[in-house]
Amino acid sequence: MTKRAAHLRHHPGQISFPGGKYEESDHSLQQTAKREAREEIGIPEEKIRIVGQLPELVTVSQFAVTPFLAFVESDYPIQLDHNEVDEVFEVPISFLLDRKKIYSGTFQLKNHRHKLFALSYKQHFIWGMTAQIIQSLQKQFINYNELV
Repeated sequence: MTKRAAHLRHHPGQISFPGGKYEESDHSLQQTAKREAREEIGIPEEKIRIVGQLPELVTVSQFAVTPFLAFVESDYPIQLDHNEVDEVFEVPISFLLDRKKIYSGTFQLKNHRHKLFALSYKQHFIWGMTAQIIQSLQKQFINYNELV
């Protein structure tokens, strides 16, 4: 996970997964995800193996986000783009999948009710779209476990 640079115009200092907007040079949204991971934290694209895709999520400001799941080889040197990222850190998957760790609530904005998710890991407070992605991942694992 990354802590976004403090000087950014949007979501400064917030915790996020690497990612960003699709560019015309990207062949697919998977390519966008790999490119953004390389640009933001230096993971070479050949060290990333995408193994799944979560359902598309929509932000409060109506941006569509398509999360991908990937395995990343651990032997890569971290190279932060300090224009975008202040810090990178790992969170164990067992922590992310623990439903007891995530808070959920609702809020109203412009006459629309929205769900809010949040969790804390060490000194990091994870909320917003990042926590929504984690909740979506938890939901997929719960649905899978019910089928097996």
